[in-house]
Amino acid sequence: MAAWLPDGVEGTVKLDGNGLKVDAQFAGRGEVSTAALDSLKIVAFDLAALHMAVEEKADLPAFLVHDSPREADLDGQLYERLFSLLHQWEESSGAPCFQYIVTTTTAPPKELRSETHVRLQMSSTPPEMRLFRMDL
Repeated sequence: MAAWLPDGVEGTVKLDGNGLKVDAQFAGRGEVSTAALDSLKIVAFDLAALHMAVEEKADLPAFLVHDSPREADLDGQLYERLFSLLHQWEESSGAPCFQYIVTTTTAPPKELRSETHVRLQMSSTPPEMRLFRMDL
Protein backbone atom coordinates (compact mmCIF):
# COMPACT_ATOMS: atom_id res chain seq x y z
CA MET A 1 0.00 0.00 0.00
CA ALA A 2 2.86 2.36 0.80
CA ALA A 3 4.18 2.13 -2.78
CA TRP A 4 0.82 3.04 -4.30
CA LEU A 5 -0.88 5.32 -1.82
CA PRO A 6 0.27 8.68 -0.46
CA ASP A 7 2.34 9.08 2.70
CA GLY A 8 0.48 8.41 5.90
CA VAL A 9 -1.30 5.26 4.73
CA GLU A 10 -0.76 2.03 6.60
CA GLY A 11 -2.14 -1.31 5.57
CA THR A 12 -2.45 -4.65 7.31
CA VAL A 13 -3.61 -8.11 6.33
CA LYS A 14 -4.60 -10.58 9.05
CA LEU A 15 -5.66 -14.18 8.70
CA ASP A 16 -8.01 -15.52 11.34
CA GLY A 17 -10.60 -18.28 11.58
CA ASN A 18 -13.00 -16.18 9.49
CA GLY A 19 -10.65 -15.53 6.55
CA LEU A 20 -8.54 -12.57 5.50
CA LYS A 21 -9.08 -9.15 7.02
CA VAL A 22 -7.62 -6.28 5.01
CA ASP A 23 -7.44 -2.91 6.72
CA ALA A 24 -6.08 0.54 5.91
CA GLN A 25 -5.58 3.60 8.06
CA PHE A 26 -5.17 7.10 6.63
CA ALA A 27 -3.12 9.39 8.87
CA GLY A 28 -3.55 13.11 8.26
CA ARG A 29 -6.12 12.66 5.49
CA GLY A 30 -9.69 13.82 5.55
CA GLU A 31 -12.60 11.47 5.87
CA VAL A 32 -12.57 8.64 3.35
CA SER A 33 -15.89 7.12 2.32
CA THR A 34 -16.55 3.46 3.02
CA ALA A 35 -16.89 2.70 -0.70
CA ALA A 36 -13.58 4.43 -1.46
CA LEU A 37 -11.80 2.65 1.38
CA ASP A 38 -13.23 -0.73 0.32
CA SER A 39 -12.07 -0.15 -3.27
CA LEU A 40 -8.60 0.89 -2.09
CA LYS A 41 -8.26 -2.18 0.12
CA ILE A 42 -9.33 -4.60 -2.61
CA VAL A 43 -7.03 -3.14 -5.26
CA ALA A 44 -4.11 -2.87 -2.81
CA PHE A 45 -4.55 -6.48 -1.68
CA ASP A 46 -4.68 -7.68 -5.30
CA LEU A 47 -1.51 -5.73 -6.11
CA ALA A 48 0.27 -7.17 -3.07
CA ALA A 49 -0.69 -10.70 -4.17
CA LEU A 50 0.58 -10.00 -7.70
CA HIS A 51 3.85 -8.61 -6.34
CA MET A 52 4.33 -11.68 -4.12
CA ALA A 53 3.73 -13.92 -7.14
CA VAL A 54 6.34 -12.00 -9.17
CA GLU A 55 8.83 -12.39 -6.30
CA GLU A 56 7.94 -16.11 -6.11
CA LYS A 57 6.88 -15.69 -2.48
CA ALA A 58 3.39 -17.01 -3.21
CA ASP A 59 2.22 -19.96 -5.21
CA LEU A 60 0.08 -17.81 -7.50
CA PRO A 61 0.20 -16.96 -11.19
CA ALA A 62 1.70 -13.54 -11.92
CA PHE A 63 -1.53 -12.53 -13.62
CA LEU A 64 -4.18 -10.05 -12.46
CA VAL A 65 -7.41 -8.83 -14.02
CA HIS A 66 -9.26 -5.82 -12.64
CA ASP A 67 -12.64 -5.42 -14.28
CA SER A 68 -13.40 -1.73 -13.95
CA PRO A 69 -11.99 -0.91 -10.54
CA ARG A 70 -14.24 1.80 -9.18
CA GLU A 71 -12.46 4.90 -10.46
CA ALA A 72 -15.42 6.88 -9.13
CA ASP A 73 -14.41 5.71 -5.63
CA LEU A 74 -10.69 6.37 -6.12
CA ASP A 75 -9.64 9.96 -6.59
CA GLY A 76 -7.99 10.71 -9.95
CA GLN A 77 -4.50 10.96 -8.50
CA LEU A 78 -4.70 7.53 -6.85
CA TYR A 79 -6.19 6.03 -10.00
CA GLU A 80 -3.30 7.39 -12.08
CA ARG A 81 -0.75 6.21 -9.50
CA LEU A 82 -2.10 2.67 -9.91
CA PHE A 83 -0.95 2.64 -13.53
CA SER A 84 2.34 4.37 -12.69
CA LEU A 85 3.15 1.80 -9.99
CA LEU A 86 2.61 -1.12 -12.35
CA HIS A 87 4.66 0.62 -15.01
CA GLN A 88 7.51 0.98 -12.49
CA TRP A 89 7.30 -2.75 -11.75
CA GLU A 90 7.38 -3.50 -15.46
CA GLU A 91 10.45 -1.33 -16.04
CA SER A 92 12.35 -2.69 -13.03
CA SER A 93 11.78 -6.31 -14.02
CA GLY A 94 13.61 -6.10 -17.36
CA ALA A 95 11.75 -8.88 -19.17
CA PRO A 96 7.98 -8.90 -18.56
CA CYS A 97 7.28 -11.25 -15.67
CA PHE A 98 3.61 -10.49 -14.98
CA GLN A 99 0.44 -9.60 -16.82
CA TYR A 100 -2.03 -7.01 -15.60
CA ILE A 101 -5.28 -6.47 -17.45
CA VAL A 102 -7.59 -3.64 -16.45
CA THR A 103 -10.86 -2.63 -18.05
CA THR A 104 -11.64 1.00 -17.45
CA THR A 105 -13.67 3.90 -18.73
CA THR A 106 -10.92 6.31 -17.68
CA ALA A 107 -7.90 6.70 -19.94
CA PRO A 108 -4.54 5.65 -18.50
CA PRO A 109 -1.81 8.29 -18.03
CA LYS A 110 -0.57 9.73 -21.33
CA GLU A 111 2.77 7.90 -21.19
CA LEU A 112 0.90 4.55 -21.07
CA ARG A 113 -1.46 5.06 -24.01
CA SER A 114 0.81 3.40 -26.58
CA GLU A 115 0.01 0.16 -28.42
CA THR A 116 2.42 -1.58 -26.04
CA HIS A 117 0.13 -0.94 -23.08
CA VAL A 118 -3.36 -0.42 -24.53
CA ARG A 119 -4.19 -3.63 -26.34
CA LEU A 120 -7.90 -3.16 -27.01
CA GLN A 121 -10.12 -0.13 -27.01
CA MET A 122 -13.88 -0.65 -27.03
CA SER A 123 -17.03 1.45 -27.05
CA SER A 124 -20.74 0.78 -26.79
CA THR A 125 -21.35 2.40 -30.18
CA PRO A 126 -20.98 1.58 -33.00
CA PRO A 127 -21.43 -2.20 -32.66
CA GLU A 128 -18.08 -2.76 -34.42
CA MET A 129 -16.36 -1.26 -31.34
CA ARG A 130 -17.91 -3.81 -28.93
CA LEU A 131 -16.11 -6.91 -27.69
CA PHE A 132 -17.98 -9.30 -29.98
CA ARG A 133 -18.63 -6.61 -32.61
CA MET A 134 -22.42 -7.07 -32.49
CA ASP A 135 -25.53 -6.68 -30.36
CA LEU A 136 -25.98 -9.70 -28.12
